[in-house]
Amino acid sequence: MEGLSLRKRSTLRPLLVVAALVVFALVAVRITQTSTLAPTPEPGPVSAVEACQLPGSDVKGGGAYQWQLVVRLDSPQESDLVFLSGSNRVVCQAYRGSDGTFDSSSTSVGGFQATAGHVLSYDIGGNSDSTESAQMVGGQVPDGTASVDVITTDGSHHAAAVANGWYLGWAMTTDPTNEVVEIDADDSTGKVIARLADHSGLQAGGSPAPAST
Repeated sequence: MEGLSLRKRSTLRPLLVVAALVVFALVAVRITQTSTLAPTPEPGPVSAVEACQLPGSDVKGGGAYQWQLVVRLDSPQESDLVFLSGSNRVVCQAYRGSDGTFDSSSTSVGGFQATAGHVLSYDIGGNSDSTESAQMVGGQVPDGTASVDVITTDGSHHAAAVANGWYLGWAMTTDPTNEVVEIDADDSTGKVIARLADHSGLQAGGSPAPAST
């Protein structure tokens, strides 16, 4: 009887070792699969300029453009920037993700005609991808402009950022049928020195308004 008992015991011990090894292997495989299927996402850039990925600006790749930032407008949802290089213009909208970094952007490239600081123009228009019923308004301003006032059909006034001879703003409206009907360039005293107005609705790319003398 003792011999039988020892034989059973010696047979049981290897089985327990094999079972333990199988469990360990399964756990290791599951950990490997989890780490493979759920990698940590790379955070987006914290700079709106970097997020714009300006075309043709890679010096190592033979980039032909030296873009200069002329005006920008920031909000919690996005940053909007205008860059110039010679007679070329880029308008970039960089969108913030939930972590505060920029996870996407859209750019439009085109040309522009410099006005030498003599007129008020409405060159940049479009709707926001992140905010409903918001219209982008931008262009060049005459010398001496301290602020720009954008007026919509409902009589609301919307301020714009002004820098380096350019302005950029958003006409935030609750009704998508509201149009931009007036854009005023004001001097430091609040006097209107140039005005664009059309009560049926201004369209980007129209004739500029000369500054008053």
